[in-house]
Amino acid sequence: MANCNEENCTCPKTQCERHGKCCECINFHRERENKVFCMRDPAESK
Repeated sequence: MANCNEENCTCPKTQCERHGKCCECINFHRERENKVFCMRDPAESK
């Protein structure tokens, strides 16, 4: 799997094999400055 988000990945653990592999959905919502539904705090959803 390619690193689809290497330039935008904010994770400081650059040696991690998953660094930069953020999915398209996360990128989409980040551009619109809102949270991906599955990453919201469960308390926010209630």
